[in-house]
Amino acid sequence: MRDRAAGAAVMEQVVRLHTQSPPRSALARALGAPPIGADTAPWFAGALGEREVGALLDRLPEGWSVFHAIPVGTRPDASGAVADVDHIVAGPAGVFVVNTKHHRGQRVWVGERAVLVAGQKQPYLRNSDLEASRVRGVLAQAGIVAPVTAVVALVGTKEVTVRQQPRRVMVLRAEGLVRWLTRRPAVLDAATTSAVARLFDDPATWRTVDSSSDTLERFAVIEREVRNAQLVRFGWGLAAALGVVAVALPLIPALTR
Repeated sequence: MRDRAAGAAVMEQVVRLHTQSPPRSALARALGAPPIGADTAPWFAGALGEREVGALLDRLPEGWSVFHAIPVGTRPDASGAVADVDHIVAGPAGVFVVNTKHHRGQRVWVGERAVLVAGQKQPYLRNSDLEASRVRGVLAQAGIVAPVTAVVALVGTKEVTVRQQPRRVMVLRAEGLVRWLTRRPAVLDAATTSAVARLFDDPATWRTVDSSSDTLERFAVIEREVRNAQLVRFGWGLAAALGVVAVALPLIPALTR
C-alpha cells in the first residue's frame, strides 16, 4: 500500500466521471470551455489537494511512514465512489489520519464543534473522527496499541480563523502539517512504529483495491486539458481587454479637450 499515489482514489473517480461525460465540441474547445463538468470539478480539486499534501508529507524525516488513498469503504456512494482515507501517517508521535480539504481562495472558520467554509458549515469534524475510528479499529484488531489523531489539512485557503481547536480533530493549513507532526512528543518506540507501518502496508489489512493501471496517466491528460482551457480563456480575456484599450485610445484626446 506504500506505493499508492496521493489522490489515487479521487483520480479514479475523476477519470470515471470524465469518461461518462460527452466530449466538448470544437467551438467549446476554441472558447476554452472547461473539459470537466460541474459534477467532476470538486473531485478534480480534491485530487490536486491530496497530491499537494502528499508531496508535503514526503518531506517527513526517517522513522515516519506515509500511506495514501487507503480504501476503507465497502460499498459505493451515490456518486459511485468508495470511501478512502486520504493519508495515514505513522511515526514516533503516533498515528495520524489526515483528511485533505482543498478550498482555493476561500475563508475558513474553525470552532470547537464546527468548520465553516465561506460561511457554510461542513461535516469535516464528524467525517475525520469517523475515519480515525476506523483506523483505531484496524490497530485494535491487530493487537497494536497506538494513539490515533484525526487531522484536517486545509489547502489553498485565503484565510483560516481558528476560534478554538476542536477537541478530537486537529485543523490546520497544509503548509504547517509537517512541522506540526515533527514537533509532537514521541509516544511510540521504534518497534511499535515499525509494526504499525507493516500493518498499514499489508494490502490484506484493507479492502481489495480494483484500480486501473493507467489512472495516473489518464488523469494527467485531463489535467493538461484543464490547464490548456484555462490558458485559452485567459487569452480571450486578454484579447478582449486589448480590444477595449484599442477602442478607447482614439477617444482620449477628444475627452481631454
